[in-house]
Amino acid sequence: MPELNSDLPVFNCFVRSEYLYDLKSHHGEYEECTVFGLTSIQGRALGFRILTERGAQVSNLPASALVLKQHEPHLPLHYLQMWDCFSYHFSITPFSWLSEMRCQVILRDRQILDGRYYATVGWYGNNDSEEPGEAGLKDGHLVFLDCGCIACQPNSRIIFHEPSFITNPYRIREGERPDYLTQTYKFKCETDAKWTSEDSYRMFYDDHDLDVDFANLSAEEKKELARRRALLEAGWPVEEPK
Repeated sequence: MPELNSDLPVFNCFVRSEYLYDLKSHHGEYEECTVFGLTSIQGRALGFRILTERGAQVSNLPASALVLKQHEPHLPLHYLQMWDCFSYHFSITPFSWLSEMRCQVILRDRQILDGRYYATVGWYGNNDSEEPGEAGLKDGHLVFLDCGCIACQPNSRIIFHEPSFITNPYRIREGERPDYLTQTYKFKCETDAKWTSEDSYRMFYDDHDLDVDFANLSAEEKKELARRRALLEAGWPVEEPK
């Protein structure tokens, strides 16, 4: 998995020239470029890597530096990207089922812009990127907006449109939106202390429901299972049979 830098499916666009001159000059001018990579520095905006039409390779350009069409409105970076990068560790996945799917993006100022899906950035490797709740576990979907800008927005800011499946879409321009709640649980399948495996080396072993089987065991077996259950409930490993 990538750390710091990664390939990005290549696309062509324009870079606002002032970003090539430290925002000091050449405002209102553009250069053609090819975007081919991404940089994720924790606590900063995504950085795009480009190759200009004159052969210069430039890195760490924010989404606000790039436009798909010239002379488009300049949306601030904090509108285009909702959150700074959560980690140096990340992945880029162009989900095939979402490929170029139409969508609507809700910006911070409640402005709603149409666009099409391009790829998804997912972060991992620390609490900010992996913990449930409001503080973490957020994707960044790259969306090519019809206005010519490029956005990176989380799930909670995008409504997708797939006409053969989504037959009753949320009408967000009329104020309708999902009332779902943020996930706060970490789902694990090995946390229930009622189950234990049989004490054998059989490949296709049986699992025992301690609540059901306990009454039919001998006193010695009950004592051993009670001990194993206490270890499981305390979060301690249960030793393998000798």
